Amino acid sequence: MRNVSVLCLRICLPPTSFVYLGIIKGNMSTTARNLIKELGDKQMASEKLSATENNDCVVRAVQHAFGVDYIDAHHFCEVKLMREPQDGVYTSVYLPKVKQAFGLKIKQLGKKSSYGDYRELTRPQKSKVECWSNAKQKWVVKREVKQVRYKVKEFVKAHSEGSFIVIVSGHAMALVDGKIIGNWDDDKRPTREVGSAYKVG
Repeated sequence: MRNVSVLCLRICLPPTSFVYLGIIKGNMSTTARNLIKELGDKQMASEKLSATENNDCVVRAVQHAFGVDYIDAHHFCEVKLMREPQDGVYTSVYLPKVKQAFGLKIKQLGKKSSYGDYRELTRPQKSKVECWSNAKQKWVVKREVKQVRYKVKEFVKAHSEGSFIVIVSGHAMALVDGKIIGNWDDDKRPTREVGSAYKVG
């Protein structure tokens, strides 16, 4: 999974296919569509594709956040997120442009910034700061509130209901009703910073 804030210089033609309610439609040739055609069975194709893929954390995050089959999530990532098989995704470039999929809305969380579609996802944090007081002619401690990035554990606590796609550095995972669904160790690394997040539904 690749998460960058720079412009992607790749030229992308508008997709001629789309995914809706877990049914692959349209006429665009994708790995998912070709495998279904080859095997003649969607479930078998989904299992085979899932077992042979790499760098597919975004595919799995989409799968679990939307509650769809792996093969439909794979097709979605190829068509909407310009994902190549066995490769990651420029989530910061493509995911903010997706407003709905599989009959559900998807919304990027955070405050809109001046950098295109990028949004600042932060939370308030109280802290103590030592500063010089001219009035008292000495160093004093002041309390101030700063905006800081969420840690994964803080984001989970603040969003214990609903479905989300959560992006950390170089990786994506799903959060469904307070449960992290991703790689086997994702719930064991709670101090990673959340770069961006998307609410599904």
